[in-house]
Parts: sequence; structure tokens; C-alpha cells
Amino acid sequence: MGMYNLIEDNVDKFYTQAESVIGECESLVELQHKMAEHVQLLAGSSDSECWEEALHELWQEYWSKYI
Repeated sequence: MGMYNLIEDNVDKFYTQAESVIGECESLVELQHKMAEHVQLLAGSSDSECWEEALHELWQEYWSKYI
């Protein structure tokens, strides 16, 4: 497995984890706090710079289904 594939797999793991806990979080800040523990999975990716913004988009998309 090349370095690019490893980085891509780790990014996928990060967002899969976020999707699995998003429904348990009462706020975007809580989601960001939980996911801060896993931010090392984004090392080497462009998402490492803007993961909080990406989680904001995920948050909006998830909760828009329930509004």
C-alpha cells in the first residue's frame, strides 16, 4: 500500500468515525471536541487544515434531514 492510499484510508476512517458519533452530539462543538481525539488520522491530507469546517458541513447535512 502506498503512502497516498494510507492517507486516504485514514481520512475515510476519520469521517466514518464522525458519522458514527454525530447523532450522539448535541452541538457542533461537541462533535468537534469528540473528533479532535482522532484528528491525527488526517495527517498528510488537505483535510488536516480544515477538519472543523468539514465537520460543520457534515453536521449541517446530517441534521437537515430532521428539520
